[in-house]
Amino acid sequence: MILKTTAIPLYFTDVSNTSRIVTWLTADYGKLSTIIKGEQRKNSLFRGQYDLFSSSELLFYDRSDRGTHIAKECSILHRRPVFRTDWRACASAGYISALFAKTTPRHGHEPERFELFEEMLSYAESHGRDPLFLVWFDLQFADFMGHRLQLDDSNRERAAYRFAADHGGLVEPGYASKHRIPATPIAPESVALIKQLQAAPMPPDSDTPPANPAYLEQIERVLIKFAEHHYDLPPHVRQTAAAMLHAEILKGCIQP
Repeated sequence: MILKTTAIPLYFTDVSNTSRIVTWLTADYGKLSTIIKGEQRKNSLFRGQYDLFSSSELLFYDRSDRGTHIAKECSILHRRPVFRTDWRACASAGYISALFAKTTPRHGHEPERFELFEEMLSYAESHGRDPLFLVWFDLQFADFMGHRLQLDDSNRERAAYRFAADHGGLVEPGYASKHRIPATPIAPESVALIKQLQAAPMPPDSDTPPANPAYLEQIERVLIKFAEHHYDLPPHVRQTAAAMLHAEILKGCIQP
């Protein structure tokens, strides 16, 4: 049986000098893998028809009961060329893809997940170079996964905020100490910024004032621990993306 769907590659695995396995997130069949035979030959019809962060129309032979699916045809629909020239936006797109790859079950039909993936990659094209974008994305993804950060601070002293990843939000400092709950200190200003971004339907635009670096660093520590606990995502994945977004632009080499 030949199946057709819109798909975005999550990662590649070379299996020979000429063939590779591509793992996709698809609109109709969830996460699946296809082998593309002869893809790395110069005359392959697949060359240039798919790429990381790009949407393609994929036709494949269904091999659900016999192993890896076999790609038949592929044609690119949306190339998203920004990620080839803007390395900061590419860092955001790479983190988005890594998180979707880690948390998406195989062969589950979940069109809302694919729609969110496409939407977030599109936002990364225009907003992905801003460090606040990564925070905004994490909060939107947490909402989608049913892990909305719990930030009720009405009964807490402003100088005594703690965030516990395994509790999914703020905890009382005394409670955390009594029960030996690993909790990270976080400033009230950082909590206010998280709340603001959590409620925002769109990523911060270019007119948004830059965040205080100290507060942003606190927020990133919290989100790294949150992703590690809830998604089993290794800390270095987000740390690498955040470091690239904060890297200074080399004078005379890369334009801001």
